[in-house]
Amino acid sequence: MKFSIDPADLKEAVRFAQTAIAGRPTSPIMSAVLLEVQPHELRASGSDYLRYSRVAVPVDVEQSGQALLYGQMLGLAVNKFKSKKPVTVRVESDRAYLSQGSMKFEMPIMPANEYPKNLNGNPEDIGTINGNDFSTLIHALEGCASTDEALPVLKSIHLELGERIDAMATDRYKIGTDYTNWEPNAEMKISATVSTDWLKNISKTIAGETTLHISMDGGEPSRIGVTSGPYTSSISLLSGDYPKVRALFTNASTDTHTIDRKELIDAVDAVSVMAERNTPVRLTAKDSMIVLDAGGGDNAASVAIETDSYEEFILAFNPSFLLTVLRSIDTDQVKLSPAGAKPATIEPGDGSSRYLLMPIRLPNQ
Repeated sequence: MKFSIDPADLKEAVRFAQTAIAGRPTSPIMSAVLLEVQPHELRASGSDYLRYSRVAVPVDVEQSGQALLYGQMLGLAVNKFKSKKPVTVRVESDRAYLSQGSMKFEMPIMPANEYPKNLNGNPEDIGTINGNDFSTLIHALEGCASTDEALPVLKSIHLELGERIDAMATDRYKIGTDYTNWEPNAEMKISATVSTDWLKNISKTIAGETTLHISMDGGEPSRIGVTSGPYTSSISLLSGDYPKVRALFTNASTDTHTIDRKELIDAVDAVSVMAERNTPVRLTAKDSMIVLDAGGGDNAASVAIETDSYEEFILAFNPSFLLTVLRSIDTDQVKLSPAGAKPATIEPGDGSSRYLLMPIRLPNQ
């Protein structure tokens, strides 16, 4: 096997393949990047069984073939190529040789025939979506998912694929829902609970027309994947029932305050400087103003911002949770609907996402 390649393409190929390789691989062979050279194209792939990543980049091929190289060693080597001159990759016997001018690397290869097959499952295309729309959907909800490794179902985003794609996420303290349009290939009703970390990673590479695919196992969805341009990635779905969060969006409050989102973010960010660990930020609404304050005693801070409502309320929130929700919204205005001791509803001024945020009970409430 022998080919020449632009160093930027080689670095990107190795980088993307490594996104699916575990930090602590289950076996040496699963620490490897598989290079497959075909006429005019190099495919680099990696996997940890649960995840799979593959990217195709252009190359000038002298001899086709495949090689399995240690991913970490390969990544360290290719990142040392600083020139824009082509890199030559040659595989002979059980060694790989990479060179660019006077810089040369030599490393062992593993037997490619021992690398597992069908790591991407048996994907079937189910429809297409604009990659930017899918990335926007992920961004709107990723902050609501849990970060607790002991709660894998909550450390995910739940997707419902039908006429549109509905999505939801929760960590039990905050809940987010949103949807986006897509073009399904057929009528369907598929539920998929998907790792938030994987969705965040693919959102950085998908753009333009993106194909979604599902692998089935025993008639049930087992993997979800995307192909966008030269990038393909998939992951095993999480098992277990996802919480029925939609039923919680029953707030019938007519008391809605429209607030400038940036002003509210700046106000929460400012007063939370004086909030000790686990200390809430309090919002007091009166006479079309909302006063935010935190701290007490020797350390205190307060800021007043405008609202369009004269309705009064007193609420307290974890400032980090409140900022996460507000930063998930991309409109100039946000709508805040308090519901007493029940979760408050937060919505963009004009958009499809909705959030519930659990208030913190104050001592005098």
